[in-house]
Amino acid sequence: MSRIPDDVPKKVHMIAACGTGMGALALLFREMGVHVSGSDVQAYPPMGGLLEKAGVELSLGYRPENLPRDVEFVVVGNAVSKDNPEVQETLARGLAYGSFPESLAHFFLSSRCPVVVTGTHGKTTSTALLAWLLECSGSEPGFLVGGEPTNFGLSSRLGRGKHFVIEGDEYDSAFFDKGPKFLHYRPQAALFTSLEFDHADIYPDLASIRKQFSRFVELIPPEGLAMVCSEYPEAVEIARKASCKVETYGYGEEADWVGVLEEPPGETGSLEVSCRGETVGTFPMPLTGRHNALNVLGSIGLLAHLGFEPGGLKACVERFEGVRRRQEIAGEINGILLMDDFAHHPTAVRETLAGIRRRYPGRRIVAVFEPRTNTSRRNVFQADYVDAFSLADIALCAPIFRPETVEPEERFRPDLWAEDLRKRGRSADWFEESESLEQALTDTCRTGDVVLFMSSGSFADLFRKLKENLEQTDRP
Repeated sequence: MSRIPDDVPKKVHMIAACGTGMGALALLFREMGVHVSGSDVQAYPPMGGLLEKAGVELSLGYRPENLPRDVEFVVVGNAVSKDNPEVQETLARGLAYGSFPESLAHFFLSSRCPVVVTGTHGKTTSTALLAWLLECSGSEPGFLVGGEPTNFGLSSRLGRGKHFVIEGDEYDSAFFDKGPKFLHYRPQAALFTSLEFDHADIYPDLASIRKQFSRFVELIPPEGLAMVCSEYPEAVEIARKASCKVETYGYGEEADWVGVLEEPPGETGSLEVSCRGETVGTFPMPLTGRHNALNVLGSIGLLAHLGFEPGGLKACVERFEGVRRRQEIAGEINGILLMDDFAHHPTAVRETLAGIRRRYPGRRIVAVFEPRTNTSRRNVFQADYVDAFSLADIALCAPIFRPETVEPEERFRPDLWAEDLRKRGRSADWFEESESLEQALTDTCRTGDVVLFMSSGSFADLFRKLKENLEQTDRP
């Protein structure tokens, strides 16, 4: 059972420190002047670089000696189990320890007004957007984002204002706390972006996920707000069970906040916003796609509840620069545009590809996918991935990340995926080694292509290798 001290410790160690949430928490501790050490199996960007820049002492690999002798508190990430060597050392020494979400709540949220963003999709971008709109409006919010917001250049900040914006996900908290992280966050207002099946490694079906979201909305006090996307009727149904005020946003006229997206091919779009029949204004869209327009719409509605004038947010919305690894343009070489994106759920893949196709009409789209998450490595979305990637002209699948951790009968089938895409007239292939994928991608790319990397991890450094290969060769 976890034990958390009342006062902020002077020395903290973080096990599995380079995850997006854990890394962001480490940065908050450093901002408070806490000495932070940490360990992980790898330190891929952006989090590894952010931690080192902040002065976090990182060790690669898990060893008992990584824990300083005078450490006062240990944060245990949900990526490790009880038999982890550093967890065993923590228990043997009787050290105080806690999970990431309960540590965040205990040390950083008790005196703030938490604004929690939750849902299957859009959490990271919406959290970054809300934090930016509050910052741009002069509110100096605290925030913790599961990514790196480009406007801030860091994934978390204490802030001096009343509000603290948090990305709240439904994944479990730690080996000693299998409840969702978002149940710890004390929400005063919440943005509920979507509801679909995900996290197949811990949830057997959608009903079990609905149960957890129901528990979450019940935490919002009567004076709070649940702003929920009407494009997901089940999310609205769940939100209606809350004791707080509930408002909806979406493209249909039944929503309280209605958006009309104009996105001409090849141009940035605009979003016309109305609230219960009253025109609010037209907002320039900084990011491509219907899903990103929904993120903007929901954020505007939530901030209106917090007392901000929606029309005054136009310039702030226009200046939003997004999040690293969310449709991030990583360079253009010999007329080949390279883009990095975190999308892994089939709905996110589909919406991302649809937005890119509208943004870059006439260009060939090459989608490179790494099945890396606990869900994408499973066959639960086998057919859905075929539907999603059919929006690309060429689809290439990298080796499954750590396939041995998924039972063969439950494992995603890249060979079947590629075969089904070819039946739909798409060029598709899969690879058992990263080197083969690198060579095939180098041979495939030609001037005018948009190459989209879709992975939740480092992707075996494929982007850097392809970039070097393209720089060394002429393209037709």
